Amino acid sequence: MKNRAYTWKGCQSFMPILLKKIIFILIILVLQPVISLATAGKASAQAADSVERVDTTIHYDQINVTILIEGLGSYNMDVIYTEHALLYVHVEELLKLIGIPCIIGQKGDSVGGFIPPDNRPYFIDNKMKQITVAGKRSTADQGLIKDMGSLFMESSLFAEFFGITMTFNYRALIIIFKSNFELPVLKQQRLERLRSSISKYQGEVQADTTIHRKYHLFRGGTADWLISSNQPWQSSVTNHFETGLGMELLYGEVNITASYYDRQKFDMHQLQTVWRWVDNEKKVIKQAQFGNIPLQSISFITAPVVGAVIRNTPTTVRKAVGYYTIREHTEPNWTVELYINNIMMDYTKSDASGLYMFKVPIVYGYTTLKLKFYGPMGEERTEERILNVPYTIMPAREFEYSLTAGILENGMSSKFGKADFNYGVNRFMTLGGGVEYLSTISGNPTIPSARLTLQPFSKLMLTGEYDQHVKTSGILNYSFIKNAFFEIDYINYTAGQTAIPFKSIEERTVKISLPVNLKKVNGNINFDFSQLVYKGFRFNQGNAVISVYYKLLSINTSTHINWIDTQTPYLFSDLAFSYRMQPGYNFRVTSQYNILENRLITTKAEIEKRIKRGYLSASYERNFSFSTNSVTFSFKYDLTFARTNLAASYSNGRFITSQVAQGSLAFAGGHNYVHASNNLSVGKGGLSLYPFLDLNNNGIFDPGEKMVKISSVKIMGGNVIFRKSDSTLRIPDLIPFTSYIVEFSDNDLDNIAWRFSKKRYSVLIDPNQYKRIDIPVIAVGEVSGMVYLNKDHKANGVGRARVLFYKKNSTSAIAEIFSESDGYVYYIGLAPGDYVARIDEEQLKSLGLKSDPPKRDFTIKVSSDGDIVSGLDFTLSSE
Repeated sequence: MKNRAYTWKGCQSFMPILLKKIIFILIILVLQPVISLATAGKASAQAADSVERVDTTIHYDQINVTILIEGLGSYNMDVIYTEHALLYVHVEELLKLIGIPCIIGQKGDSVGGFIPPDNRPYFIDNKMKQITVAGKRSTADQGLIKDMGSLFMESSLFAEFFGITMTFNYRALIIIFKSNFELPVLKQQRLERLRSSISKYQGEVQADTTIHRKYHLFRGGTADWLISSNQPWQSSVTNHFETGLGMELLYGEVNITASYYDRQKFDMHQLQTVWRWVDNEKKVIKQAQFGNIPLQSISFITAPVVGAVIRNTPTTVRKAVGYYTIREHTEPNWTVELYINNIMMDYTKSDASGLYMFKVPIVYGYTTLKLKFYGPMGEERTEERILNVPYTIMPAREFEYSLTAGILENGMSSKFGKADFNYGVNRFMTLGGGVEYLSTISGNPTIPSARLTLQPFSKLMLTGEYDQHVKTSGILNYSFIKNAFFEIDYINYTAGQTAIPFKSIEERTVKISLPVNLKKVNGNINFDFSQLVYKGFRFNQGNAVISVYYKLLSINTSTHINWIDTQTPYLFSDLAFSYRMQPGYNFRVTSQYNILENRLITTKAEIEKRIKRGYLSASYERNFSFSTNSVTFSFKYDLTFARTNLAASYSNGRFITSQVAQGSLAFAGGHNYVHASNNLSVGKGGLSLYPFLDLNNNGIFDPGEKMVKISSVKIMGGNVIFRKSDSTLRIPDLIPFTSYIVEFSDNDLDNIAWRFSKKRYSVLIDPNQYKRIDIPVIAVGEVSGMVYLNKDHKANGVGRARVLFYKKNSTSAIAEIFSESDGYVYYIGLAPGDYVARIDEEQLKSLGLKSDPPKRDFTIKVSSDGDIVSGLDFTLSSE
């Protein structure tokens, strides 16, 4: 928002407007008799209405004030202040400042939109003098003023309908702004910081206190559930059920998931169980995992593995220097989150075709890479992809290992084992190697391997790997400009190897990615070519993709070509564009075209409409190759405890309907609380915060001490649930074995004398449970007095005298205050205890003065409302 300043130049521009108004008034006065004769025949009702409007005229001034919004800053804003001391605020300017959607009606006589966090619709009608919120209509005869085409609303109505309180200090021309919900603009900033910054995971944020991991034999409990049903109208109904349980058992995290399909016989493959223990403070073993374990193997494994893994790699993210790029596909316009070692590092949005790209930071040690997917209307896909990390970098002279052993659930109980290590030779070279065993490999079930990774500088990565009897491979990745890279991949497979079946002899790949930054147009251009060499032929494939964004428009065009040796190539192109319309509509069109045959293959059009807590969508698809038509309708609605989805589709005489519902429960063991959510809870943790008034200042929630209600808590990566019944705060859906920073502010306490003993906590999350943390609040005391200057036997108040406060028997000042111009001294913020107050001796010495008395002893007593001590008077005189 631009600050306004009143200058002589501004007054000069104002003078012609004032002159025009004076001339207009004179013309009215001259023509008044004529106007009176012309209107003599009007109805008496109109005359009565005219009198009423004169009686209800509001006399006011327009002034410029400063509005202070915590977390956002200070802004200058024009407001209206009436003769009755009522404050009217510019509706559009304020709502746009804090991020609340607003649509202005014709001639500025109305404003409409949605109020967060539950998106209640509102409509402000100046003509009818009415305000409607969530269908409830109220009259506001004196609450709305239209001035110079802009609509102003009385400040108390913002509190009544929006939950926004504005306290106006006329003397200082300052508005103190508070809201009972998280402002959309602050929420967006919080999410951006959450998704783009990893500083809090690297220990860069200093906390006042640290809450470490607590280990239990058994604790907590979470549960996930999913029910889905599919009804083809010409065949049998199929139902699918999923459930999950999470807990802490034997000091580790236990997650159990089961799937059941009523058309299939249940087998053990549908039951997944994993136990995981983590302690990053240990040296020999930092992680241990038993049950269904994820693998990054050389061999091609098609069945789940049940076994055990131990590592000395911590779960924390230790960022090295450099990046590499991954490029994948998902649904169009979906948000994709990147997790490294279960910690979210970055996020991006897929384009109109579903393409997304990540610059993945190189981190030290063994790395697991996961991707999670979220729809544009809030839907969450539970799928997580675990990707092989092509580079392993270690700090100089550090050694890490990983040991894995298990049995494949393939019906033959095949045995699998792997030992892996990495060692940092120096800052740019890492050596790695190990041995892998798979009993089903004929001939050579044991695969020794060796790796070398070089990073001579941050923009160049080289890695080579040799897997005996299987393959030799290498990757070169070079980032030549910002967000642009060039990569060459090469794999040579050993003749006759069976560890990776159905593979060619050689694989050669070249990739180039270039950014597009042209004013308001941003995107990427990608080229890649790959060649698979077989014994009798070569298969070639090339792709060229252009993906750009312009405001609310996303466009993706891609051309694909593939051919075998000298045969005729197959050449086709895809075109997709997506446009987000207001309010809440999203329109998307995709088409595929065969270039050589000059014909359209498929085309699809979709439209989505966001509604409160959900969305509606409809799509039509035409396949020209098979002459088929498909129509799909979908309705999604999010309850507080479940996500629901209803869909219906019709294609070539077949009609199918389906329903899906999923949710979770988290049990706060011993706290008499169950949190129902529409997100998944198994494998996550939570916090239960208990703010209390610590009367004896010992930091312990003792019997007889009461809970304290607070209105706000800051935590990056979590949403706070305020429970009114007992003032407890819950923060669900947190990642276990990860440290979160929880921050408090004294401004969020109801009593001005209350203070948080510690304002910033670093908390390590326990798995599958709510972790209780008592938050002590102390009642501080306030002191007051006077500082006099005794001159010519007259004692007058003196300003700028520096008063210091000490703990009794201490030589270090804990607080200071300067006297006001009349000598008045006031300070609030001293915890209960014994203190000493004195005038700064250095200041007295430099002024050649002495203090009577030299010091004053006083005591701040324990009180729930804070103690008050007065009479701290000092008289200064010449030595």
